[in-house]
Amino acid sequence: MVADDDFLFDDDELVGGSGQPESKQRLTPWKVLIVDDEQQVHAVTRMVLSDFVFQDRGLEFVGAYSGAEARLKINENPDVGVILLDVVMETESAGLDFARYVRDELGNRHVRIILRTGQPGQAPERRVIVEYDVNDYKEKSELTAQKLFSSMTTALRSYKDIMTIEANRRGLEKIIKGSAELFRSRSMDIFLSGVLQQLGSLLEYDVDGFMLSGRGTSLGERPSPGDLTVVAATDRFATVVGKPASANLDPQIWSTVSNVLQSHESVFETRYSLVYFQSVRYRDTLVYLETKRGFHPFDHGLIKLLCANASVGLDHVVTA
Repeated sequence: MVADDDFLFDDDELVGGSGQPESKQRLTPWKVLIVDDEQQVHAVTRMVLSDFVFQDRGLEFVGAYSGAEARLKINENPDVGVILLDVVMETESAGLDFARYVRDELGNRHVRIILRTGQPGQAPERRVIVEYDVNDYKEKSELTAQKLFSSMTTALRSYKDIMTIEANRRGLEKIIKGSAELFRSRSMDIFLSGVLQQLGSLLEYDVDGFMLSGRGTSLGERPSPGDLTVVAATDRFATVVGKPASANLDPQIWSTVSNVLQSHESVFETRYSLVYFQSVRYRDTLVYLETKRGFHPFDHGLIKLLCANASVGLDHVVTA
């Protein structure tokens, strides 16, 4: 085990330390691209960061040993969150050329670039950070395990915030587009299936789910649980479409549905969301979504917003 003030890349010695990696990572790991022409640098970086966890997510390492190879890797892995980048590889400016490629040619402003150089004179810090949109600059001779951990935490926190803002922007665009498409529907079945499809598109990752809908026997009367029917579903729940929900859903799921129907309050958990919305014509509709990745809090707001728009569209379809 190495103390926090031990240098990682001093005199080309392989120095590093780590605890035991987490036996289980609940969520998808953050991707880190290591770009360096020295095998030892790759080895010690992986060793020191083997037990790194940020917001319940570990790290997945992608390695490249030249600027040219790094271009291939970043194109294969567009979801890389952090790049640990050497300057001098096959050429004296290979690293800087790659940084410019990422920012200017790929237009990737999201990934955080940490420059690590053994020859600081080749790339003066102030000029590099300004001209190449590099987010951090470290000299290998001064880099310790603690500094690497700190830099990685700062980089991933910034990356997460940037991606959250970007996801919200894309989500709102999709809500506007999706709502317009839903309002063009005249068929109830097409409309309700469209809501589920738009929710899947909005979240931008794999979700399973279904939609329940029902109304009372007369205007102003609340529907009972037995009135609810599965009107749309993804593949996992496809066999229950068109069937009464109470008799065909998993009992645990149905228990949650019943509680939401009584309370009229949506439920948002890490692994699933159950959204309740109601049209002014007293049709109750519930959307159940589940994911292995885990919902982010900003997903909840986008889901509720689209469902609120869908409740207006539902009345539009009923009266058309």
